[in-house]
Amino acid sequence: YEGVDHRRFTTTGRSAEERTAWLRNVYGIKRDYILFVGTLEPRKNLISLVEAFYHLLQRKPNLVKSYQLVIAGSPGWLYEEIFEEVKSRSLESYVIFPGYIVPADVPGLFSGATLFVYPSLYEGFGLPVLEAMAAGVPVITSSVSSLPEITGDAAMLVDPHDMEGLSAAMERLLLDPAARADLGQRGQKRAAKFTWKRCAQETLEVYRAVAQK
Repeated sequence: YEGVDHRRFTTTGRSAEERTAWLRNVYGIKRDYILFVGTLEPRKNLISLVEAFYHLLQRKPNLVKSYQLVIAGSPGWLYEEIFEEVKSRSLESYVIFPGYIVPADVPGLFSGATLFVYPSLYEGFGLPVLEAMAAGVPVITSSVSSLPEITGDAAMLVDPHDMEGLSAAMERLLLDPAARADLGQRGQKRAAKFTWKRCAQETLEVYRAVAQK
């Protein structure tokens, strides 16, 4: 397993709040936000995320109009279709693409999010999900690939092919602050098990086992 630098993602207090406010200004985030961080490519299932957000906006406009969907990360392959989906739904004021986030800004961007949503179709590990959990952000992610193994019961899992299910999961958490707080706390507890020290120790054990043969 990979790990996470918990010192970077567990900063609290006034300085953390000021940092988040500064980051919102830097990256053009004007409202509370739902966050995705990763490469913009088909594997990340971002068109489904945009569609789920759009359907939630149509279903619960008074709830969703106070939020933005922040899709952060560098463009990968076939990323143009994601921008086209936003334009076709007339979501330009609701969905923003701040681009690549420098590493120093990532923890503050995570900690300021209301939700972290990561509906990936396939992951070898899923480090952004682990980082969001370490930051105490409630996570919605896919019920496939490595992601359930990483999150355990500390995230809300959805079928990445079920756009309505994804939309319903976002609605449920946006409407329930207590559920968000509980999921955030469980996420931090789960993420604490994943450290780079443990990663190094287990990797060393593999080398030793191979060497002995």
